[in-house]
Formats: sequence, C-alpha cells, structure tokens
Amino acid sequence: MPAQYAIRISVDNVSTQIWRRILVASDLNLDDLHSVVQRAMGWSDRHSHAWSKSGSRFPGEVEEYVASGSNAEQRRAGRVAIVESAVRLDEVMVSPGDEISYRYGRFGNWRHTLTLESSEVLPAGFQVVCAAGRGACPPEECVGPDEYEQLLGVLASEKLRSHEWTLEWPKTDFEPTRFEIAEVNDRLSYSRTSGPDDIVSTYDGASPYDIATLVECLSPHRVPDLHAVLSRAGVDDRSAVGDVVQVEASQRVQAVLTLIGVEGIESDDFFTTVDAMLDEPELGPVNLPKGRSLYALLKTFGLARKHKGLILLTKRGQSAQRDESAMWSVIVEGVPVATGGSQRAVELLVLLAVAAGLSPAERHLFVSRALEPIRSSSVLMSGSLTSKRDITGSTVEVLGLIGATGYELGKFGTKEDSSWAAHLARAILQR
Repeated sequence: MPAQYAIRISVDNVSTQIWRRILVASDLNLDDLHSVVQRAMGWSDRHSHAWSKSGSRFPGEVEEYVASGSNAEQRRAGRVAIVESAVRLDEVMVSPGDEISYRYGRFGNWRHTLTLESSEVLPAGFQVVCAAGRGACPPEECVGPDEYEQLLGVLASEKLRSHEWTLEWPKTDFEPTRFEIAEVNDRLSYSRTSGPDDIVSTYDGASPYDIATLVECLSPHRVPDLHAVLSRAGVDDRSAVGDVVQVEASQRVQAVLTLIGVEGIESDDFFTTVDAMLDEPELGPVNLPKGRSLYALLKTFGLARKHKGLILLTKRGQSAQRDESAMWSVIVEGVPVATGGSQRAVELLVLLAVAAGLSPAERHLFVSRALEPIRSSSVLMSGSLTSKRDITGSTVEVLGLIGATGYELGKFGTKEDSSWAAHLARAILQR
C-alpha cells in the first residue's frame, strides 16, 4: 500500500542552503518524481537528468535510473541503468534515512540529494505539496555550482555588480535567499491539474501511423528492399500460431517466473541469478547484466512486483508461469512500439525485418538505409516519442531481453534470432 513520504531535496556543493521538503505518495514512478523535483525546486526542465543510488551487490556498484532514450545500456562496468518509468519510489527509498541522488543540467552538474525523512499513512485525497524550504533555485543559466558561487560573489560586491562583464550573462537581480512556499505549491498544483502531457512532449497525431503509411512514405527507390521485406514478413498471414512456437517463446520468461516461485525471492538473489542465467559470453564485453531490466519488464507486463525486498509473482504471473498460451498473449501485447515520430518508423521496420527472417546484420543494414528517408518525411517525423514510456526500453531491447532476437540494432554480434522470433514479430505487427 502506498504511504505518504516526507522527502528533503537538497542542492549539493553550494555555500548557501537550498532545500525543499515535499510530501509525496510512495507509489510515484521516478519519472513522475522528476517532474515534482523540477517544480518544487524551480527548474524549467530544459536539460537532461538522471538518478543514481549506491548498489548492494558488490562494492562500488551504482544503480542508475534514466529517461527513456538515454542509451541506458551503454554504461561502464559496475554501473547498472534502467528506465526511470519502470522504478517506483518505494523500491529505492524504504526506511527513513534512505537517500537517492538526482542530477540535472547541461552537463549534469547540478546534483541533489533526496533523503526520506518519514513515512506515514497516506491520507484520503492526498496531493503532492511542499511543506517547507529555503533558498532560491539557482538561475538556469548557471552551468553548475562553480558558476553559481561566482554569481554570489558578484551579488555580494557593489563594485562587481556594476561590471556586468564579470559574467557572460548578467543576473544581478537574483535574490539567493528568496523562497515563497505559495509559489512552489502553485507550481505543484499546476502539475496536478495540467497532467503529464504538459511536462513531456507526446505524439500529437490523431492515431499512430500504420505500416501502409510507412511504406507509402518510404518509396521503393529510396528503400529498395522495403517491398521485398514486406512481402516476406507476411503481415497479412493470420494463421494460428502453433503450440510449439508458444512453448519456445515462453521458455525464458517462464524460467525467470519459476525462479521467483510461489514464496518469492530476495531481490539481490534474483538479480545475481538472472544475470548468470542470461550470460552470453559470445557477445563480448558489451554484454551487461540484464537482471534489473528483466525485472522491470516483468513488472510492466504485470507478472511480478516487489514487496519488502522480495520479488513476488502477481496472479497474472502465476497463471502465465503455468500456461504457455497465456504467456504468449502477455508477450505479444506487452512488447512496446513507439507511438509516433522516427522511433515508431524504426521499430516498425525492425519488426518487419524480424518477421521476414533477416539476420541481425541484414536487419541492421536494412534499417540503416531507411534512416535518411525517415528523417526527410514530414509525416513520419510529425510526432515525437514521449519520454514517459509504459515499458522499459524499446522494441529492440525487449525483443533481446526475452530471447527473440540475436542481438540489438546497431551493435556487433553473430548470434541468430530464435526460430519463433518471426512469428512473434508478425503477431505484434497485427495487434
């Protein structure tokens, strides 16, 4: 059950006190908490952001939670990253004193520490509020604390204030100590009434474009292989998928659900065991631990959840663990496809290539040739991919996680797709 969390947000590495105490529900996802932090502090969400937390499996491990599209997999050794929309606040902050770091800015120089101060019963009709705070949010033009300290020095000296050349941008009207709690809560109230679509850009078309529109926009002379791939993909073939295909497609996910079991499993044991299960040394050093990403996928599919440090099966997970047909339906409906923009075009092309039986190398070449025509099409570029995805990762990432495709788009590797991958891709395109 969600609780009411009191969280203190403090700006790090500055000589003045800049902090907010916010009351939030513990079941917020980190992407929603990002919006709360932005409005509570007074930032304008112009730049990138990310979360980090010290891991527990081995010394030096750092867990990172990033916005969708941030190439979450490409982290150096010892760093784990998953999409923030797949992480609930009460999964990373459980007891008073727990901390998580949040960085923001052009170079990520603005670092904040979020500390859980208390956890209470969530009252009826609860809404996010700022309960206290101190100090003004630094100007967005400041690259980081060093430039902010330079600004404070200018503001403290009448002589320097008269020489605006001391800074590349004048901000002599800034009041470092100003904090108006009513203004903060007005911003938070606007966030509640306006909804998330005012915070992130989303596809603005009446409905996502379909394969017919994609093919029409990508003329044969610009993507010569398109019609041949489309023909081989058999998108119009709606014959029933055999039991053997469903069994083989369900094996990896069902094996992970079996690992969780009826009683559940400690989260650290789960991550370590799954990483070992999915180790694929032939892929070389770019292969990263997949346990956390796979848990996020199970959670989004509605198959598993976390409670008091344990990963548990949901009722849907218990059913899918025993029934290959149910698992097949979960996978077909759950694999994500972007709602618009160039990302949707790329993911539809990947699915067509998989359905047509192209090898990973052929698939990469096929999609690469289409990138420039995609960018030049006003129809295909008319929508932008939202950063608030309902699932961890992209179509390519999820297909790789469940064992369908041999390797990810744009990476080098020789492992072939699974025999059932074409059936799955075709079913996703038909849904």
